[in-house]
Amino acid sequence: MLIIIMPKNKLLKYERVKRLPNVTFSVLGESPLPGSYPWHDERYQGMQKILELGCGKGEYSLAFAAANPRKLCVGVDCKSHRMCVGAELAIAQGLENVHFLRARIERIGEFFLKHAIHEIWLTFPDPHPKHRAIKSRLSAAFFLDAYANLLIPGGTVYLKTDSDLLYDYTRESVRRWGGREVAKSDGAHGTGCSASGACEAVSAYEQAARSRGAAIQFMAFKLN
Repeated sequence: MLIIIMPKNKLLKYERVKRLPNVTFSVLGESPLPGSYPWHDERYQGMQKILELGCGKGEYSLAFAAANPRKLCVGVDCKSHRMCVGAELAIAQGLENVHFLRARIERIGEFFLKHAIHEIWLTFPDPHPKHRAIKSRLSAAFFLDAYANLLIPGGTVYLKTDSDLLYDYTRESVRRWGGREVAKSDGAHGTGCSASGACEAVSAYEQAARSRGAAIQFMAFKLN
C-alpha cells in the first residue's frame, strides 16, 4: 500500500485555510444554488466581478483587488494549501473585495449566476501537452461553453501563458468555437488589459519563467 506523507507546512495550511472567512470550499454531493455563494451577497451588488481560474497563491487576484476596489475578484483553484497563502495575505492587506473558491474548474458553472461575470483570467494554466489531455486545457470547447454562460454580454476572457503550444491552441480553439480575438501581445505587459493592475502583476511562476528566458504570451477574446 502506498503511503503519502504530506509536508508539515502543507498540513498546517490545510488546517488554517478551513477557518479563513474569505475562502469557500465546494463539497462533493452538495449542490447549493449558485446565488447562495458569498460573491452574490448584497454587499457586492453593482460590483463588476473578475474570476481568476487556476489562481494558485492568488498573486493576480490580489493585484486585481488592490487596483480595483470597486470590483470583486474571485480566485479559483483546487489546491487549498496554495490558496491559503493568498487568502491570508488578502486579510493582512485589508482587501475585502477578494474571495477564494476551492473547486475543480470543470464545475465552475455551479457556483456563479448566468451572465454575472465581467472578466475571466486564465493565468499560466497547465498546457496539458499530451494529446490525450487536450480536453483538459482551459481553452478547450467544454470550458469555452462554460465561460460563455458565465460572462455578461461583451465580457472578456484573458490568457497569460509561457506555452506556445497552449497559446496557439487557444487562438484556434476560440476561432473554431465562434469567438473573436480582441487583443494579443508577445509580452505580458501588452495592451488590451481592461483591469487595472492586471498586466503589471507578476507571480512567482511568471518571474521564474522570465528568468529562464521564456516568452510570455497574452491574448484577450470574447465569446458573446
